[in-house]
Amino acid sequence: MMKYKVLSKKRSENGEFLLLAVNYIYPSMVKILSKQKLKIDSFVYVDNESVYYKKKYIGKVVESKSSDDIVISTDYTIKYTGGYSVDGNRIFLDKYFPRFVLVNKKYVSMIDTIAKHHELTEKWLVDFGYSYPYAHRLANSVERDFVKLLKVDWESYDAAISKYVRETYKRKLENTPVDLDLLPYFQPIDHKALREIKESMNTEIINLIKYAE
Repeated sequence: MMKYKVLSKKRSENGEFLLLAVNYIYPSMVKILSKQKLKIDSFVYVDNESVYYKKKYIGKVVESKSSDDIVISTDYTIKYTGGYSVDGNRIFLDKYFPRFVLVNKKYVSMIDTIAKHHELTEKWLVDFGYSYPYAHRLANSVERDFVKLLKVDWESYDAAISKYVRETYKRKLENTPVDLDLLPYFQPIDHKALREIKESMNTEIINLIKYAE
């Protein structure tokens, strides 16, 4: 069985609950249909399609997603450090962002923390119907929990990567993937970033600034 932490819940059309739960060790997420109302942050156990809470069967997995199904790309410059394609099949990490950051004498993989645990979770939640700000907050909590799982102090980690995040935002974009999901740049709207994205995509398919006004 695999252990998952419940991140969110919604009422389904038939009155049951749709739960989203994530596994931190093996980046994956499951959508669970259950008659039982669980609290956020509860832990459930998944065995194939069966879901258990405190050793009691509570429902079934109706959809699952795994980091095995996506591609991590570091070939592009990304204004917000990380991002994802519209279809969710690719996760992006800025090509100049360090792959490892030293935190209290321990090297931490940015592919694991930012790409696989933050950006991927955020995309899953957005596709599930949550607003970007809410999905971002939950993804940040997933990233934090994973960092703590590595026995790395979160405050030290956050301070260590913050300077690289600021540097990435200040650096002018060179090449933005044409399939980058632009939702994060519209909530709230970031005119500066959208302008650079339009220029670095080298395409006139969509006039981003027009839609941003």
